[in-house]
Amino acid sequence: MPRRPKPPEKVVVTMQVPHGQTEVDVDVYFHPPDERRRSWYVYWGGLENPKSTGARNLDDAKTAARKMLCAGGQREVLKDVVLTDSEFELIQRRHFSKKHDDAARARAEKSLKNCLEAIEAFQAISGISPISKATADDCERFQHAALKLPKNWRSKHPRSQKQVSSLSPNTVIKWSVALQAAFERACRDAGKKGIRGVVAAEKLLTENPWKQFTWIEGSERPLRQFDPTELLSILDYFEERWPIVTIAALVTKVFLWSWGRKSEVVGLRWDMLRQVGSEVHFEIVGKWGVVKWFRIPESLYDELLQIRTRNPFVFAAYSDQIREQYRQQNRSRFASRVSRNFSPQHLGDWMYERIKHWSTGQGSGTAYLHVFRKTSLQYARRGEDTNQRVAMDARLGARVMMTSYVRETDEELRQKSNRTFERIASGFPAAVIGRYGFEFPSGSNSLVDQLKQAVEAGNWDAVTQLSVRLKTETPERQK
Repeated sequence: MPRRPKPPEKVVVTMQVPHGQTEVDVDVYFHPPDERRRSWYVYWGGLENPKSTGARNLDDAKTAARKMLCAGGQREVLKDVVLTDSEFELIQRRHFSKKHDDAARARAEKSLKNCLEAIEAFQAISGISPISKATADDCERFQHAALKLPKNWRSKHPRSQKQVSSLSPNTVIKWSVALQAAFERACRDAGKKGIRGVVAAEKLLTENPWKQFTWIEGSERPLRQFDPTELLSILDYFEERWPIVTIAALVTKVFLWSWGRKSEVVGLRWDMLRQVGSEVHFEIVGKWGVVKWFRIPESLYDELLQIRTRNPFVFAAYSDQIREQYRQQNRSRFASRVSRNFSPQHLGDWMYERIKHWSTGQGSGTAYLHVFRKTSLQYARRGEDTNQRVAMDARLGARVMMTSYVRETDEELRQKSNRTFERIASGFPAAVIGRYGFEFPSGSNSLVDQLKQAVEAGNWDAVTQLSVRLKTETPERQK
């Protein structure tokens, strides 16, 4: 078996540089490419820091170094090989166009939108044109300049010019993350992360400036979750304010049991239904293509069947219900604007605004649909305080609660769905999950039935907990 070639080592080359009427010898130190550096770097006495030659081949690096010596350390840049803004954008579009699955393509379009927004913000705030000329100094100045801008810095309307708070550090970091990835795609030596075939190779960048300075730090956000009183208040809000739109309460209940994202819940289809005996599950493909099942109570399933239409989407009745609500409120202008074709995005946007409106009357701050996801997982953790197990069963990772990269069998997905379902049920007070569709048998048989289900599901942690609770019934559970 042939030996692996030795990696290149540091090289010292003496080069002659014109100095007045004579030439002087300069020792140039060549540092080879490695995991951090993609090209040969050079240094000589008088140079502040090592600089990239832009070449991976030593001979090319020597040629570039001679030119840099004569130019005071600056690399030769030709005007006609500069990557233009339109070409930079084309590289981003090519990257996000590689997805062909419908769900993956939808996620890619959203990511592309965020990427282009970050590029637009960088161009507007830094004034760099073309963007490919940005240096590490420009990138750092952009971060600090952005922090001084108000949140409505893009607005040109006089009413929006009132005093508002500055941009959040987290917003600036979100832009910076998108920009670092965008620049990496346009780098010549980015490996598999780079995009080829869009522009000439000599136009690609030789280094990523976003990797060459220390970023600002983000700020910690308070963790917003719903307490039991708020969960009941949300259902009361929809029943009182939107009595005809029964879809609203049903979507709210599914959010709690599914621990899902907005697009996953409002886009539920009937072909995702997975019934196993009396168990009712839905199978969804979430972010990054992660497959999971989630279980809902039987009574909630019965409610969903009552609003089922010929449309494949579970919540398709929303369009007719919201239109009828507006008509009965003598708001025909709004009713005429409602499309007859159901759109999951429209339902998601409407639910988002309703929860936001409801939260203005609460004392815990503004809330959004994503708070349901945080709340469900928090109470699932209380139901069984085994973080890693909860994360795995909920199809989430250790840090962001999302970990699985393999396709399990339907039976494995079903068991995980059952365990998370039971944790949510045991984490909330009975008064709450009762309103959200869960039915407890009367008396001690409730715990006995839960114990039987836990044994059937192989959830031995729950078996242990339920056995203890059967000995000492928890008074709080009956509240």
